[in-house]
Amino acid sequence: MSVLKQLPFVKLLLPFIAGISLVILWPELGMYSFIPLLAFVSVFVFLNRKPKSLLSNRLSNICVYLIFITFGLWLSHTSNPRNHHQNIEKAGLDGIYKIRIVEIPEVKLKTIKIQAKVIYRIDNNKILEANERALFYFDKKIEVPKPGDELLVKCSFKSIPEPENPYQFNYKRFLKWQGIYYQTFVRNPDYVKNTGVNSATFFQKLSYNGTRYLIKLFKENIHDSTALGVTEALIFGYKEDLPKELVESYSRTGTLHVLAVSGLHVAIVFLMLAQGLWFLDKWKYGVWLKTGIVIICIWGYCILTGMSPSIIRAGVMISLVLVGKALNRQAHIFNTVAVSAFLILLINPFWLLNVGFQLSFAAVLGIVYLQHYLLPLWAPPNKFFTMVWNILIISICAQIATFPLSLYYFNQFPNYFLLSNLVIIPLTSLVIYTGIGMVIVSKIPILLFVFSWLTENLVKLTNYLVVTIEKFPFSFVDGIKLNLPQLILLYICISSVIYWLIKTDRRGLTYALISLLLLVGISSYDILKLRKEKNMVIFNIPNQNAILLSDGRKSVLISDNCNSGKQLFYIRGWLIHNRVWPVYRKYDFNSIQKQKVMIPEMDLALSKGVVFFKGKTLNLSSENLGKLRGTQHYIVPKLFHWTTLLGDNKYDTLYIGHEKSKRLQKKVKIFLSKYHNCVINDVQYIDLIN
Repeated sequence: MSVLKQLPFVKLLLPFIAGISLVILWPELGMYSFIPLLAFVSVFVFLNRKPKSLLSNRLSNICVYLIFITFGLWLSHTSNPRNHHQNIEKAGLDGIYKIRIVEIPEVKLKTIKIQAKVIYRIDNNKILEANERALFYFDKKIEVPKPGDELLVKCSFKSIPEPENPYQFNYKRFLKWQGIYYQTFVRNPDYVKNTGVNSATFFQKLSYNGTRYLIKLFKENIHDSTALGVTEALIFGYKEDLPKELVESYSRTGTLHVLAVSGLHVAIVFLMLAQGLWFLDKWKYGVWLKTGIVIICIWGYCILTGMSPSIIRAGVMISLVLVGKALNRQAHIFNTVAVSAFLILLINPFWLLNVGFQLSFAAVLGIVYLQHYLLPLWAPPNKFFTMVWNILIISICAQIATFPLSLYYFNQFPNYFLLSNLVIIPLTSLVIYTGIGMVIVSKIPILLFVFSWLTENLVKLTNYLVVTIEKFPFSFVDGIKLNLPQLILLYICISSVIYWLIKTDRRGLTYALISLLLLVGISSYDILKLRKEKNMVIFNIPNQNAILLSDGRKSVLISDNCNSGKQLFYIRGWLIHNRVWPVYRKYDFNSIQKQKVMIPEMDLALSKGVVFFKGKTLNLSSENLGKLRGTQHYIVPKLFHWTTLLGDNKYDTLYIGHEKSKRLQKKVKIFLSKYHNCVINDVQYIDLIN
């Protein structure tokens, strides 16, 4: 029997994913998918009414694949609110709206971020249906609503803006695949009225009340702020109190996955329940009772932690395995993974683009497939070494399967991932046990104190070890650029090597070498092409000025406060894309007014505010720009003796940013009208996004 015949759900999942992918690439395909879907279903029913023959069987199989492809097309099309007859745009972008809170509000530094469903717009006593999600940013003077609360809000919706800098994280595209296209800022408390109606489901109330209770419990009993943030993230996925610097340390050591509630956390909860209910196995119907209790508790934990794709995947997989075990039926693990993926994509087909979804399933597939071959390589002499060996093998399998995606999305690789996971996974497992212990004994002060002390100190130790490993020499490689063709080639190369090692088939080695050569060839071509470019980019950063000069090999950043680190969020993507990460030199605007700097390797010099670069001159002197006034003044400098803004040579063009950025237009207009007697229409905007 072929492998695919043993994996029916995998055979159905692949065409379903193909249909979703086609809509992502060509959205218009979904418009015409319903009629073909009905046609293929009709043909399938017709073929199965007659006595089966070899031809009808083959045609039926083809129909099944086509049904799932067109079903993926149709589901993706209908899941997009832009394709509905009722949405915000058709109801109107300005007025009074009735909304329903659908997520737990996030309290930010200056605002309250809320994801809500817009139900309808009130227009002269008329009700205009909307039925679309949007982002609301409320002033902190406004009372924080609860999930399910229905509010009347007076506001004006605006489209999610494009990123204002080249290769910056595209928040608009990120929200688009969640079905969110509009946002609004509400600053006046009088513009928000709570109707007093709360239509939250039982599960929403359970999640909200449980989260509030846990936040209060941990804040009252864990006093170290850093330990508190990590504990909340580990136990129930609350990340509002996590310091950004610590998150970066976990990322660079390859242990960030422990801070995102995922399959690891669900597995630990499952083991705790399974071991704690061992006595039920001796009862007559104890297996079914134990299965029911564990499944209820597992899904209660999934609901409490936010129902992310990785959590749903783990919950579905464990539930299917438990039910199969109770029925004395052994399901193929790849079928179980395929069923969980199918159910998740039924809820939201665009979760296919979710990074957590991709990493979660890649890690599971890597562990399930490779662990079988790697574990027998060594027979540990005792239980301790068995535990160590299992952690190492799981880490290796997960890393092999996920590191291409990590390079593609995050551009970095943790060199000490084996060491960090070997230490951190057992510690965080203990933290989850003691943290859950805090919840169980929360009404017993003495035991609560003991579990709180253990949890806080275990988290402190975990954080200390993570930061220490991060400081090791060459702890991580940063700034790696991988595009989509390279990502595919890298997975082909890895798969071919695995096939060669397992099957001892030389064809695997041949395919691996071919894909590796193509991968290196694409990378070399890109680097050689980019090294011929010389660029000057003016980045649009709130409350800061930032100009970057690059010769294709190195880069120099001139900004208001080069040591703040704030600029990296806006410029990192451009630097990595152009293979000039990290920044070679940094200078403050005020300091270059007095400095004289020579950088011969870049053919660059700075002298009293004037930049000489590749035979061109850029005047940033205070006489030309006027007095710099910190955050109150933004500059968009005019080039002197530089190729004009309308020049044909793209390498000598002044890059200003995205033309839709109103904030950037305002900066340009203020500067040019004040210092150069020009008008805004004289400026050419270069669209660096597309």
